[in-house]
Amino acid sequence: MLCNSVRHRSLLSISRLQTTPTRLYTAPSAPRRSNTLLSISLFSLGCTSAYVLGSLYPPTLITYLAPRSAPPPLHPSDPRAGPYIEALEDSLQSLPLLSQARSAPDAAEWYETRPYTHIPEERRVNSLTVGALNGPGKLALRPLVRARRDESEAMVFLHLGRGVCGHEGLVHGGLLATILDEGLGRVAIQNLPEKVGVTGNLNINYRAPTQADQFVVIKAKIGTVSGRKAAVSGRIEDMNGKVLVEATATFIQPRYATLLNKNAMKQSMGHPNDETAGRPVVEGELYPTQGKDEREA
Repeated sequence: MLCNSVRHRSLLSISRLQTTPTRLYTAPSAPRRSNTLLSISLFSLGCTSAYVLGSLYPPTLITYLAPRSAPPPLHPSDPRAGPYIEALEDSLQSLPLLSQARSAPDAAEWYETRPYTHIPEERRVNSLTVGALNGPGKLALRPLVRARRDESEAMVFLHLGRGVCGHEGLVHGGLLATILDEGLGRVAIQNLPEKVGVTGNLNINYRAPTQADQFVVIKAKIGTVSGRKAAVSGRIEDMNGKVLVEATATFIQPRYATLLNKNAMKQSMGHPNDETAGRPVVEGELYPTQGKDEREA
């Protein structure tokens, strides 16, 4: 009996040893202070980098909410005005979209012209787009028009400066309506019997903010033509093809159109036989009201 009791206690002790979990030695955890400092440093570096990049290249939305102020447009008599306009003209002639249009398979079906080139000075000064709105920082260049020879559609290339803004950095909606009225009107009027017309209505939908100081293109197409009325549609796009404004319009030929001077209208719109078509602006044409010697004085 004694032997059995001793044996029982031994087996019980062995069983307890096997079922009791073994406690392993765990080294104390390493200090986390260095990791915390590293995280703070990386966060600070990231914030600083984001601030610097945001200042140099602000997102479009930020420019709308906190626009940057810009210097006023140059006065036409400023010595820097001539070189500024010439640089813009070089940029216009180098636009990829214009180059593609000139080299397209159907390029022979189109012609180029520069409206307002032959307008006398006494009429030019009282014109809105080529008079009051002409100059550095505004509508600095005469529009370059590429139109189909059948006058069914046209492309009008323009540069919009920072002096025609509503909200800082964004072109005024009224200015966009003005250039659409002229761009669509040119196509419509060319399809009217007497090549003379006035705006009957103009319906505009603004699709995206139009940033200032950029080239845009007006694309216009003729719709229906019925007697003295012509319907036309079009849009303004940036150089990446983004639609900024869409519009439809109706132009009406006045009943007294036969009494009007049609040559004046042709001078305003340009025509296929314009010898200045597609040619870059030369210095004497930048500001017809001033000669070269006057600007240099």
